[in-house]
Amino acid sequence: MTVVADKSILLVEDEAILALYEKNQLEQGGYKVTHVPSGENAIRLVMQDENPFDLILMDIDLGKGLDGTETATHILNHKEIPIVFLSSHTEREIVKKTESITSYGYVVKNSGFTVLDASIKMAFKLFEANELTKSKKEHLETVLHSIGDGVIATDKEGKVIRINPVAEKLTGWSHDDGLGLEINKVFNIINVKTRHKVDNPVDIVLKTNSVVALANHTVLISKDGAEYQISDSGSPIKDLNGETKGVVLVFRDITAEYNVQSQIAKQANMLNNVLDAVIGTDFTQKINYWNKAAEKIFLWKAEEVIGENILEVLKTKYLNFTNQEIIEKVNLEGSYIGEAIQEAKGGCVRNIEINLVLLNDEFDLPTGYIFVARDISDRLKALNQIKESEAKLTQIIDSAMDAIISIDNTKKIILFNGAAEKMFGYESDAIIGKSLDQLIPINFRSQHDKHIDQFSKTGVSRRAMGALGEISGLRANGEEFPIEASISQITVNGESLFTVILRDVSVRTLSESKIQKLLHEKENILKEIHHRVKNNMSSLFTLLTLQAKSQNHEPVQTILYEAAGRIKSMIVLYDKLYHSETDNSVSIQNYFPSICSEIVSIFPKKVEVNLSILEEPIELNAKLLSSLGIILNELITNSMKHAFLEIQNPKINLNISKDNNILYLAYSDNGVGIPESISFQDTPGFGLQLIGMLTEQIEGKISIDRKNEPKIILELKL
Repeated sequence: MTVVADKSILLVEDEAILALYEKNQLEQGGYKVTHVPSGENAIRLVMQDENPFDLILMDIDLGKGLDGTETATHILNHKEIPIVFLSSHTEREIVKKTESITSYGYVVKNSGFTVLDASIKMAFKLFEANELTKSKKEHLETVLHSIGDGVIATDKEGKVIRINPVAEKLTGWSHDDGLGLEINKVFNIINVKTRHKVDNPVDIVLKTNSVVALANHTVLISKDGAEYQISDSGSPIKDLNGETKGVVLVFRDITAEYNVQSQIAKQANMLNNVLDAVIGTDFTQKINYWNKAAEKIFLWKAEEVIGENILEVLKTKYLNFTNQEIIEKVNLEGSYIGEAIQEAKGGCVRNIEINLVLLNDEFDLPTGYIFVARDISDRLKALNQIKESEAKLTQIIDSAMDAIISIDNTKKIILFNGAAEKMFGYESDAIIGKSLDQLIPINFRSQHDKHIDQFSKTGVSRRAMGALGEISGLRANGEEFPIEASISQITVNGESLFTVILRDVSVRTLSESKIQKLLHEKENILKEIHHRVKNNMSSLFTLLTLQAKSQNHEPVQTILYEAAGRIKSMIVLYDKLYHSETDNSVSIQNYFPSICSEIVSIFPKKVEVNLSILEEPIELNAKLLSSLGIILNELITNSMKHAFLEIQNPKINLNISKDNNILYLAYSDNGVGIPESISFQDTPGFGLQLIGMLTEQIEGKISIDRKNEPKIILELKL
């Protein structure tokens, strides 16, 4: 049973406030929790192994740097530990991606602590079960050494764990020398013909978890260079639970058998290697030979047709003669070449080109026939497809939305599609053979001709829309209109032909005007949304401030002022973004003076604020400024609460400077000073915890300088 109090969790979450909330929930549930904001920090902490973790709670989206899945993959490559993913996403592809990495759990954020706690406990149970399963795996104990075949056993990694005496002899490796080596080193096999490496059966068995046989023509190269023609098979070794624990490889030397079979195969393959069907018959047309190409073309195996009449099997129909006329012609002239229609197995029709030859014996007496058949079905089909393609191309050209016009090298029109007829107002029959200039306004003709002439000299096959620049077309009624054109050229029989595709852009110009209007309307809507959001936050700020003023209990009043201050920092940022031209960034010169005065004004005490900000304009994005605004709010709030209790002329100082690419924010007050016990690394206060976590989130550094006038310094890399 999993004991929660003994379990240590590493929380990887880049959002500081959410991490603080999750950390508090888990610690209240009895877990020991360590938080890091990035994948890189998580990897470094896990690799140190100083404080081993029992489980990692991993956010998928970690901002900059490695995301959660990449971080998990890196950790699991070095350490076995259960990982439960946290995400706001519920898309199937994201969940599936995490399952391919590890399957200990996927929890949707804000599902509640009960769901999160149950998922964590289930992950612990799964991990304990997996560890128990691993401990019970059995190793292969023995392989028979008494058989006459070579036997090699491997573990599930493909490393040798046993070699029998026959295998030692054939491979040249002793059992002791080969133990622990990769199988490919001990069992070195190649294809005898190509001399290329052959896929090792052990690798295939481990991949497929099934019995495999070695391909023909495989040679085993011994350690001393000797070669053996072998046949073999590989089988998985499974334990009582059906799990594959390794592979047993059984092989034998068939060198002598292979040499005999090779001689026979060479003779048999002479006709089997030709691409045409070769069919032999006796003088009565009964089949006595049927090569591999005949099997491929007509789909019958040789053993299915040997002894059958060829005319009955293939149902041959000659185009201009009867079967009897063809046989008489061959008997008289010795051969016939022509076309026929034959049937393959299953009734499939084949268009065949036949060369029929009469065979004679040594006494010049007829003994049979040789049919050499070539399947020309694909060739005839291709010719039909070309004709169909030409018809389709004509239809496509006529149905195209753009005007398509082809001209010869004298700029005479030879093609004029339907869209061109509609665009220019000419019938194709009336314009074919006329000059292309008839479709171009007079003031554009010389420019257009120049474009075509220059294009013909480049050798380029095509240029995209707009390649001819801004030109105009001329309709049959004399109307000029703007067009966009692309041009291509081909050479047919040494003559250049040009095709121009024209598009009437007058409609597009109107559409672009409508789009600009829609964008303007969208911008107005966004401004209205900005305004309403700002008003809502202002209402919330006002309510908190009024509630604070109505409280007699000072601690409650302070909490409400602090909450109002945090909202005020967001209101100021939102207001600056609303008036910003970029919509996503604000200059620090514009933001910090406003936020300081706004936060100080919340509290009853009057405090002088002294700002010193560098003159160089610096724009920061909204997310970064939001974190800086909350940090500054916490610092000012702490000063207002604790620093000025007995100070007559309270002052707050904020100095912002820059050195190379480092931005420095120095904050101080003339109050009672910063106690030695205060630090951002170890503090019970929520405000200081929040400052520390937000600083880590924005990848900054914060420190306390107690020399002279104590100050808090925040460093931020730009």
